[in-house]
Amino acid sequence: MRISLIGTIHAENGRVNLAALRTILEHLQPDVIFAEIPTANLADYLDGSHGNLESAAVALYRKRRPVDVVPVDLNKPSDEFFRKSEEMFKKVERTSSEYRRLMDQNNLDTRDHGFPYLNSDRCAQTWEAIYDEVCATVEWIGDARLRQTYALWNETNDRREMGMLKNINGYCTRSALSHGVLLLGAGHRKAMVEKVQKQRGVGAPGASWNLESSLD
Repeated sequence: MRISLIGTIHAENGRVNLAALRTILEHLQPDVIFAEIPTANLADYLDGSHGNLESAAVALYRKRRPVDVVPVDLNKPSDEFFRKSEEMFKKVERTSSEYRRLMDQNNLDTRDHGFPYLNSDRCAQTWEAIYDEVCATVEWIGDARLRQTYALWNETNDRREMGMLKNINGYCTRSALSHGVLLLGAGHRKAMVEKVQKQRGVGAPGASWNLESSLD
């Protein structure tokens, strides 16, 4: 199966909007859409009530073209995980002017340049710089509990990305469909590309990834 990786965000922002994502799906015409959600959220995702940009676009696309929607994310982490992660990012934001600058620039570029930006090398480099700044700021603050929160957050994201890739590969080995799309938060895109490229070295059955942006 040929799989197109599309970096997105979960809420509309300027040129990243419902119409634009729907246009991308209409252009690609996938037979299956891999969704960055756990299985428990599939029903809400399918009817567009999940509350994010991707689910709304997929619901509109499915009205015109039958398509399988496959949840590939792991089960949702605990509420405590989200609370501690949010506190960590707030502390980083208060502490680091560079983090604030990078986030503001990313927000502006997303608003002004849309999906071509979200799927560009420039966006990947920006997110790499953001994550590097988070790590450096946590180390500078020097709080052991904050370091533990960062380590768990980092490990959780890595585990989720590996899990999504495993679930996609498993589906591809069982399916005769020809073209899939993975809608993935842009902050995960660089890490996912690297995991796919590493996997190519050992030969993943059934999946042929298109990792190059064709949205310009």
